[in-house]
Amino acid sequence: MNQAVTSKEEIITACQQIAKEQGLEAISMRSVASKCGMAVGSVYNYFPSKSELLCATIENIWKDIFHMSASQCAFSDFVECLTWLFDSVQRGSQMYPEFFSRHAMIFASEDQIAGHQMMEKYFRHLEVNLLKVLQRDQKIRDDAFNEVLTPELFISYVLELFVSSVFHFQKDYRGILEIVRRCLYASAH
Repeated sequence: MNQAVTSKEEIITACQQIAKEQGLEAISMRSVASKCGMAVGSVYNYFPSKSELLCATIENIWKDIFHMSASQCAFSDFVECLTWLFDSVQRGSQMYPEFFSRHAMIFASEDQIAGHQMMEKYFRHLEVNLLKVLQRDQKIRDDAFNEVLTPELFISYVLELFVSSVFHFQKDYRGILEIVRRCLYASAH
Protein backbone atom coordinates (compact mmCIF):
# COMPACT_ATOMS: atom_id res chain seq x y z
CA MET A 1 0.00 0.00 0.00
CA ASN A 2 1.28 3.50 -0.88
CA GLN A 3 1.96 5.83 2.00
CA ALA A 4 -0.18 8.97 1.90
CA VAL A 5 1.49 12.25 1.02
CA THR A 6 1.95 14.57 3.96
CA SER A 7 3.48 17.83 2.70
CA LYS A 8 2.93 20.60 0.17
CA GLU A 9 6.18 19.64 -1.54
CA GLU A 10 5.02 16.05 -2.03
CA ILE A 11 1.70 17.26 -3.44
CA ILE A 12 3.52 19.55 -5.88
CA THR A 13 5.78 16.67 -6.91
CA ALA A 14 2.67 14.59 -7.62
CA CYS A 15 1.22 17.49 -9.65
CA GLN A 16 4.41 17.75 -11.68
CA GLN A 17 4.20 14.02 -12.40
CA ILE A 18 0.61 14.42 -13.58
CA ALA A 19 1.69 17.35 -15.78
CA LYS A 20 4.49 15.26 -17.30
CA GLU A 21 2.24 12.29 -17.98
CA GLN A 22 -1.09 13.91 -18.90
CA GLY A 23 -0.60 17.68 -19.14
CA LEU A 24 -1.59 20.54 -16.87
CA GLU A 25 -5.27 20.16 -17.70
CA ALA A 26 -5.30 16.80 -15.93
CA ILE A 27 -4.51 18.41 -12.58
CA SER A 28 -7.59 18.60 -10.40
CA MET A 29 -8.10 18.28 -6.68
CA ARG A 30 -9.49 14.79 -7.28
CA SER A 31 -6.63 13.60 -9.55
CA VAL A 32 -4.05 14.96 -7.13
CA ALA A 33 -5.75 13.31 -4.16
CA SER A 34 -5.82 10.01 -6.02
CA LYS A 35 -2.15 10.30 -7.04
CA CYS A 36 -1.18 11.18 -3.46
CA GLY A 37 -3.28 8.50 -1.76
CA MET A 38 -5.26 11.01 0.28
CA ALA A 39 -8.80 12.34 0.54
CA VAL A 40 -9.78 15.30 -1.64
CA GLY A 41 -10.50 17.33 1.51
CA SER A 42 -6.93 16.76 2.66
CA VAL A 43 -5.58 18.40 -0.50
CA TYR A 44 -7.66 21.46 0.38
CA ASN A 45 -5.89 21.57 3.76
CA TYR A 46 -2.64 22.28 1.91
CA PHE A 47 -4.07 24.27 -1.03
CA PRO A 48 -7.35 26.10 -0.37
CA SER A 49 -8.15 26.31 -4.09
CA LYS A 50 -7.29 24.65 -7.38
CA SER A 51 -5.88 28.00 -8.49
CA GLU A 52 -3.34 28.01 -5.65
CA LEU A 53 -2.43 24.43 -6.43
CA LEU A 54 -1.91 25.23 -10.12
CA CYS A 55 0.11 28.38 -9.35
CA ALA A 56 2.43 26.43 -7.08
CA THR A 57 2.74 23.62 -9.62
CA ILE A 58 3.48 25.95 -12.53
CA GLU A 59 6.03 27.85 -10.46
CA ASN A 60 7.80 24.58 -9.62
CA ILE A 61 7.77 23.54 -13.27
CA TRP A 62 9.35 26.89 -14.21
CA LYS A 63 12.00 26.26 -11.54
CA ASP A 64 12.52 22.72 -12.78
CA ILE A 65 13.12 23.97 -16.30
CA PHE A 66 15.09 27.17 -15.67
CA HIS A 67 16.60 27.13 -12.20
CA MET A 68 20.20 28.33 -12.23
CA SER A 69 22.19 27.00 -9.31
CA ALA A 70 25.37 28.78 -8.25
CA SER A 71 27.44 26.27 -10.22
CA GLN A 72 25.32 26.81 -13.33
CA CYS A 73 25.91 30.56 -13.13
CA ALA A 74 29.60 29.90 -13.77
CA PHE A 75 29.25 30.06 -17.55
CA SER A 76 32.32 30.93 -19.61
CA ASP A 77 30.38 33.75 -21.29
CA PHE A 78 26.91 35.20 -21.74
CA VAL A 79 26.21 33.33 -24.98
CA GLU A 80 26.92 30.02 -23.24
CA CYS A 81 24.33 30.98 -20.62
CA LEU A 82 21.72 31.84 -23.27
CA THR A 83 22.46 28.58 -25.05
CA TRP A 84 21.84 26.77 -21.76
CA LEU A 85 18.51 28.62 -21.37
CA PHE A 86 17.38 27.72 -24.88
CA ASP A 87 18.45 24.11 -24.33
CA SER A 88 16.45 24.17 -21.07
CA VAL A 89 13.37 25.17 -23.07
CA GLN A 90 13.88 22.20 -25.37
CA ARG A 91 14.33 19.81 -22.42
CA GLY A 92 11.35 21.36 -20.63
CA SER A 93 9.17 20.93 -23.72
CA GLN A 94 10.05 17.25 -23.76
CA MET A 95 9.54 16.76 -20.00
CA TYR A 96 6.30 18.76 -19.87
CA PRO A 97 4.58 18.47 -23.25
CA GLU A 98 2.52 21.52 -24.17
CA PHE A 99 3.53 23.34 -20.95
CA PHE A 100 4.58 26.53 -22.70
CA SER A 101 1.45 26.64 -24.84
CA ARG A 102 -1.03 25.68 -22.14
CA HIS A 103 0.02 27.10 -18.78
CA ALA A 104 -1.16 30.64 -19.50
CA MET A 105 -4.61 29.33 -20.48
CA ILE A 106 -4.98 27.21 -17.36
CA PHE A 107 -5.98 30.02 -15.07
CA ALA A 108 -9.57 31.17 -15.01
CA SER A 109 -10.00 34.88 -15.68
CA GLU A 110 -10.12 35.80 -11.99
CA ASP A 111 -6.87 33.93 -11.37
CA GLN A 112 -4.88 35.47 -14.23
CA ILE A 113 -3.47 38.15 -11.96
CA ALA A 114 -1.94 35.59 -9.60
CA GLY A 115 -0.57 33.59 -12.52
CA HIS A 116 0.89 36.70 -14.13
CA GLN A 117 2.49 37.78 -10.83
CA MET A 118 4.05 34.36 -10.41
CA MET A 119 5.50 34.44 -13.93
CA GLU A 120 6.83 37.97 -13.40
CA LYS A 121 8.51 36.84 -10.19
CA TYR A 122 10.23 33.99 -11.96
CA PHE A 123 11.29 36.12 -14.92
CA ARG A 124 12.75 38.61 -12.46
CA HIS A 125 14.81 35.75 -11.01
CA LEU A 126 16.05 34.94 -14.54
CA GLU A 127 16.80 38.60 -15.18
CA VAL A 128 18.92 38.92 -12.02
CA ASN A 129 20.90 35.79 -12.86
CA LEU A 130 21.42 36.81 -16.49
CA LEU A 131 22.76 40.17 -15.33
CA LYS A 132 25.22 38.42 -12.99
CA VAL A 133 26.48 36.25 -15.85
CA LEU A 134 26.77 39.29 -18.13
CA GLN A 135 28.72 41.25 -15.53
CA ARG A 136 31.21 38.38 -15.11
CA ASP A 137 31.79 37.93 -18.84
CA GLN A 138 35.38 39.09 -19.44
CA LYS A 139 35.05 38.71 -23.23
CA ILE A 140 32.63 41.63 -23.69
CA ARG A 141 34.16 44.51 -25.61
CA ASP A 142 34.73 47.74 -23.66
CA ASP A 143 32.32 49.87 -25.71
CA ALA A 144 29.39 47.41 -25.66
CA PHE A 145 27.49 49.48 -23.10
CA ASN A 146 27.01 53.17 -22.43
CA GLU A 147 24.49 55.50 -20.77
CA VAL A 148 21.85 54.66 -23.40
CA LEU A 149 22.37 50.91 -23.65
CA THR A 150 23.09 49.77 -20.11
CA PRO A 151 23.68 46.14 -19.12
CA GLU A 152 20.28 46.16 -17.39
CA LEU A 153 18.49 47.39 -20.53
CA PHE A 154 20.36 44.86 -22.65
CA ILE A 155 19.22 42.05 -20.33
CA SER A 156 15.67 43.35 -20.53
CA TYR A 157 15.77 43.22 -24.35
CA VAL A 158 17.37 39.77 -24.41
CA LEU A 159 14.78 38.44 -21.98
CA GLU A 160 11.99 39.88 -24.15
CA LEU A 161 13.43 38.09 -27.18
CA PHE A 162 13.83 34.91 -25.17
CA VAL A 163 10.25 34.96 -23.84
CA SER A 164 8.86 35.80 -27.26
CA SER A 165 10.76 32.94 -28.87
CA VAL A 166 9.61 30.48 -26.19
CA PHE A 167 5.93 31.38 -26.50
CA HIS A 168 6.07 31.48 -30.29
CA PHE A 169 7.67 28.03 -30.29
CA GLN A 170 10.83 28.96 -32.17
CA LYS A 171 13.06 25.94 -32.32
CA ASP A 172 16.06 27.68 -33.87
CA TYR A 173 17.60 30.24 -31.51
CA ARG A 174 20.75 30.85 -33.52
CA GLY A 175 19.53 34.24 -34.72
CA ILE A 176 19.10 35.54 -31.18
CA LEU A 177 22.50 34.17 -30.20
CA GLU A 178 24.04 35.89 -33.23
CA ILE A 179 22.47 39.23 -32.29
CA VAL A 180 23.91 38.89 -28.78
CA ARG A 181 27.36 37.95 -30.12
CA ARG A 182 27.43 40.94 -32.46
CA CYS A 183 26.34 43.31 -29.71
CA LEU A 184 28.76 42.11 -27.05
CA TYR A 185 31.93 40.81 -28.63
CA ALA A 186 34.61 42.32 -30.86
CA SER A 187 34.50 39.43 -33.32
CA ALA A 188 32.42 36.34 -33.91
CA HIS A 189 33.21 34.21 -30.91
